[in-house]
Amino acid sequence: MSAKCMINKFTGYGFLILKVLVAAFLISGCSSSKNNEEDEDYIEKKIKEEGSKKDTKSEYESTGIGIIKMAEFEQNNEMYRVEVDSTYLYWLDNELLILNGSTKCNIYALNVLKKAGCNTPEVNALCRDLFDTLNFTEIMPVIGINDVSNAIPGDLIIWSGHVIIFESETEVNGQQYVKAYWAGTRNPDNGENIKNNVCYGKFKLNGNYIVRRPTKLSYRN
Repeated sequence: MSAKCMINKFTGYGFLILKVLVAAFLISGCSSSKNNEEDEDYIEKKIKEEGSKKDTKSEYESTGIGIIKMAEFEQNNEMYRVEVDSTYLYWLDNELLILNGSTKCNIYALNVLKKAGCNTPEVNALCRDLFDTLNFTEIMPVIGINDVSNAIPGDLIIWSGHVIIFESETEVNGQQYVKAYWAGTRNPDNGENIKNNVCYGKFKLNGNYIVRRPTKLSYRN
């Protein structure tokens, strides 16, 4: 074989090897790119999932902040005074109700929820109705029984004869209290934390109670 033929033969092998190497590199590059895309999709999915969880939590918290602000604002309404024997049920199209001395704590709480844009019962729900864990679970799920560890501002703490709007936990002389808003107190108005018989203060947790979480109006729409 002549030297020229040998050179041409090796040159042909060289091009073939080069083609194989280039093809392998391209295949490897495409595979790597695909894996990167899959990794990016996975990471993006996880970020969205975590963001969704945070959005859900922040939605509850923002709802609660709105309830607390409305509870403070509604303190200024004189219809909750002891001397006033009638009141309006905002959540039932402002229905006028003559109380004949009945408590207003449930009315105050549900009026606050209505004005804060939350779901409310389609009836005049008394404390005992709200206390029944079989009622209103879709719009106000029970998140605690004799336990406020999971409560956030705006939740309702309900006894068979009373309801308050939870703001925070606190302790007094080793006993468990909460800071809350509620209508109906034995103490007179002082123009500060007690206005129109609506109190913002410490409430002792004793007896049997449940904790409900209000939901935004869009929850069931």
